Amino acid sequence: MYMISLLNMTYREGGCAFTCMELRAEPIAIRFDPFVSWGHSRTMQAPVFPYRQRATMLAHLPPLLAELGVPLAPVLEGTGIAPEDLVPGSVLPYAGVLAMLDRAAEISGRGDLGLLLARRQSLAALGPAGEVMRHAGTLGEALNDYAQFQIWNSTGAAAYVYRTPQDFAFGYGIYDPAGVGALQIHDLVLASGCMLVFILTEHRVQPVELWSMRPPPSDPAPLARFAGCPVRYGQAQTCIFFPGAAWDVPLPDADRVAHGGALAQLAARAASAPWGTAATVRHALRAAIVTGRTGMPEIAARLHRHPRSLRRALEREGTTFTALRDEVRYTVARELLSLTRLRVSDIAVALSFADVSALTHAFHQWSGTSPTDWRRTHTARSRDAAR
Repeated sequence: MYMISLLNMTYREGGCAFTCMELRAEPIAIRFDPFVSWGHSRTMQAPVFPYRQRATMLAHLPPLLAELGVPLAPVLEGTGIAPEDLVPGSVLPYAGVLAMLDRAAEISGRGDLGLLLARRQSLAALGPAGEVMRHAGTLGEALNDYAQFQIWNSTGAAAYVYRTPQDFAFGYGIYDPAGVGALQIHDLVLASGCMLVFILTEHRVQPVELWSMRPPPSDPAPLARFAGCPVRYGQAQTCIFFPGAAWDVPLPDADRVAHGGALAQLAARAASAPWGTAATVRHALRAAIVTGRTGMPEIAARLHRHPRSLRRALEREGTTFTALRDEVRYTVARELLSLTRLRVSDIAVALSFADVSALTHAFHQWSGTSPTDWRRTHTARSRDAAR
């Protein structure tokens, strides 16, 4: 596998973003091991929820709401999540998690709810993945390990890392269609990512800039103060940029033996991943979209599969690679159209379409309308719903 060193629409200079199609690749060692232990949640068996999220730090939401004087019942209503599900090890419907977070912010009147929740983040909340990160040799190794194992925590969104000429990014991309209009999740993952790096490096590493797909909140200051850097909203991706030199910063708890043991523990859970090949491909595609390397050969290599083997596995599950790629691209396209003011031409670049007409043609096939018309209709409906 290769680490991409330059990404479409992520070249930054003097605080500005430029579109760039150049890609550079550096070989890196990747361990991709889906996990099999999904906990005890009753929602895990519900086929209506194909996208799921391990509770991890969401277990901190009930005490946070209690401190804010907000009852839990109305926050959970209609989400498919019960109070007893919000415990470590439980697995929740991803759509329910998104709705729960946005509703909690609305009912509490705290636009910074995602940040408040992230402040309670810890490596322990990540389970074995947290131990792998803690004992990694460098910050870059820790973040890369987490990105490769993150499917264990979520089959609704993918974490990713990539390097640019001047820095590196640690990002998060949603592929559950329910995430198209979600807001608080972007604040939560950005603040949580910063928190993890602060913990791992004992505050020796600070982010350079945060990018968020969501529109700016009414008060953007709290997240910027917490991160200690500018936050740019309405961007093509949600990610944290760190100085390039921070990749090799040694971690204080680095321990090769403990690190290897934690990795072995994760590998022991990978015998029969419950989510199947299609979900694994969706996850890999969402992580790869930011690099533009979304062809069958690239994704197969990412998953350590031969393309023919991967194709047959998907056929056995009743789908194809092209169908899954279209599905993920359609989700991301709608998210960008609904959350950002990016031009359709910029969205075409972000999704690696040859040009605007190629995106427009594909989007019309997916939705029956053009990207511009979809955005106009969606914006009008959102205004009506907000009244």
